[in-house]
Amino acid sequence: MTTTIIVTPDVKSIYKLGGAAWIASGILFLARAVLELIAGPPPSSGAEILAWVESKKLALDFVSEILFFATIALVPGVVALYCSLASTHRAKAVTGCGIFATAVPLLAMLLVVHGRLVYPIYGIRVSSPAVAEFTISIFYGGFHAVLLILAFATFILSLAMMHGVYGRPIAYLGFVTSVLDVAGSYPDLIGPTVNFGCQLFFTAWFVAVGAKLAGISRRIA
Repeated sequence: MTTTIIVTPDVKSIYKLGGAAWIASGILFLARAVLELIAGPPPSSGAEILAWVESKKLALDFVSEILFFATIALVPGVVALYCSLASTHRAKAVTGCGIFATAVPLLAMLLVVHGRLVYPIYGIRVSSPAVAEFTISIFYGGFHAVLLILAFATFILSLAMMHGVYGRPIAYLGFVTSVLDVAGSYPDLIGPTVNFGCQLFFTAWFVAVGAKLAGISRRIA
């Protein structure tokens, strides 16, 4: 089956930027996972959380910064992915990319929450055990919701990729990734090592999609 991608004057740059954005976002999410593996999971009591933040401050600082850029990179990535699928699988492209896009503002808000653990505002920091518990529960609870959203979006997009320019290997990788995203949304149950393995598949799918988009941009005259 031959897939035709509609070409407009600026579509090549969209695919090129989007491909680079997917790859960068995937690598940054993996870097975040490495830092979280180094920092370890948060303790369950407020006093221990405050001590954990203080002892792992450098790693947690970088988690916050890296997550910011990984989130920003999703914006051009999702736009480019939609452009590559809309001409042949519009309904799935709208659904999958639309759901993916809803994760961006959620991640942005979670960044604000995570930042309160490590960065003071007007000299104010999270210093109360009760507030520390609340902040951690909001951040990890919110990330749980984001991963479930991304799992559903990845599954829908992988259905759209089954036939066309992406091909079955990337689609099958997406199906596996969507299942592992669900598993990875429960880090307290599966443990840090298994959770990191889930992130490897998450990154692999991002990089595969980005490489395909970059390949499309090179083939467009």
